[in-house]
Amino acid sequence: MNIKKTIVLAVVIALFISSFAAMAFAEAYKRPMPTHPLSYGNTILGGNMPVVCVPLTATTKDKILEEAKFVAELKPDMVEVRADFWDCIEDTHASVAMLRDIDKIIGDVPMLLTVRIKAERGYKDVSDNAKFDFYRAAAKEKLVELIDMELAYGEEKIQSFKKELVNSGISLVVAYHDMNATPTADEIVKIMEREIAAGADIAKIVVKPNSEEDVLTFLKGILTFRRTYSKYPVIASASGDIGRISRLIGGLFGIDLTFASGVKGSNPTQMPVSVVREALAVIYPN
Repeated sequence: MNIKKTIVLAVVIALFISSFAAMAFAEAYKRPMPTHPLSYGNTILGGNMPVVCVPLTATTKDKILEEAKFVAELKPDMVEVRADFWDCIEDTHASVAMLRDIDKIIGDVPMLLTVRIKAERGYKDVSDNAKFDFYRAAAKEKLVELIDMELAYGEEKIQSFKKELVNSGISLVVAYHDMNATPTADEIVKIMEREIAAGADIAKIVVKPNSEEDVLTFLKGILTFRRTYSKYPVIASASGDIGRISRLIGGLFGIDLTFASGVKGSNPTQMPVSVVREALAVIYPN
């Protein structure tokens, strides 16, 4: 992190220290949390503090396992396995073997398995056959706790895949990414409603703000969804430098997970785990 970014982050944290110090003495304050949080071992998605999730984004076997070892030392709340980065992703047998190796390294830390479509910031094109064969094999062996699927697949296909996860104990994240703009607050709520209707256990949305006002619109939409659909955990962020603040304060508006970088983030504006944890400790005092 360069000096300019460090200074900006320090100013942000300083402002929150003054704003939230009083909360240490406020008996009743709780951030907006889902009524039905999801537990994965010691990690609670929807608890008092947003979950810190670190993505794995290496491409080759040696680098993937090296990255997994590094991230395991950071002791994140959750790890996202971004398998769309893998050289071997079209080979289901090799991909499952890789996931088994990662699981051994990561240990008890819950894993979110993602093969992101290229149209929504995926690393490369991956065939649907390879993606869902891998998902099914991972679910059958219960190698992960959560699986990500894009809303773009449509309600029918999502519901069909959700049926395959019945009795697996695996949560389905249904995700939507707007790479160019920020929908209105009402549109954000409607998109997330569609995710829930399709079968999501967890609703996810990522938007691209082009102004500070867009960030406020995004947070308003998330908070409205949280208050309207209080049952469901939420993963959400506003991307880019303008939206970076949402990765820290989003929990105050109903966001239950924030991404932080290990070796390399899946998004260039993700901040290091240590920085995120220091900020969260100030913003969400227990």
